[in-house]
Order: sequence, then structure tokens, then C-alpha cells
Amino acid sequence: MLKFTEKAQADLTEIFVYLAEKNVDVATKTVNQLFEKFALLENNPKLGRERNELLLNLRGFPHKNYIIFYFPITDGIEIFRVLHASRNIDSVFDEFFEGLNE
Repeated sequence: MLKFTEKAQADLTEIFVYLAEKNVDVATKTVNQLFEKFALLENNPKLGRERNELLLNLRGFPHKNYIIFYFPITDGIEIFRVLHASRNIDSVFDEFFEGLNE
């Protein structure tokens, strides 16, 4: 089973919209390729690298300029975030924890 957090859904929308401003075909192809990687990870949940320094049990898997962050779950994976590799990943996760404290 493939699940998505609200943030992951928003990430995918943002990726598509950003890329579509320049080229809709590239945007569609990129998002489709990400979904192909999601399916690969769903069937091979330990394929990604452990990222316990960010969150316990979190894994990360690169695809082109993006990093797919996900959790293996009993019956598949949950996509936690899909972030551009150029972003400051630590600060994105710091913001996540700050949001929990509010």
C-alpha cells in the first residue's frame, strides 16, 4: 500500500506547478517518474538509505534532483516528503519539529 502525508501531496503539487510553468511535458514526466520510484520503494521498502538522524525509521531515496523521504509501514510505505536536493534538508525538518511544538 502506498500512502502520502499531506505535506508529501503538497510537495508533489508544488513540483508539478513549478515545472509546468516552463514545460508541462517535463512536469508530467517528472511526476510520473516519481510515482514509478514510489512503486519501486513500495515493493522494496529497505532500498532507501536510513535517515534516522532526521526522524526515527525514516528513509531517503534520490531521484534526479529530488529526495523521496518515506517510512516503511506494515503493508507498504508512507511518503513523508518529496524535496528538491538543493534545499536545506535539516532546516525543513527543523520546521517540522517547530510546528509540532505550536
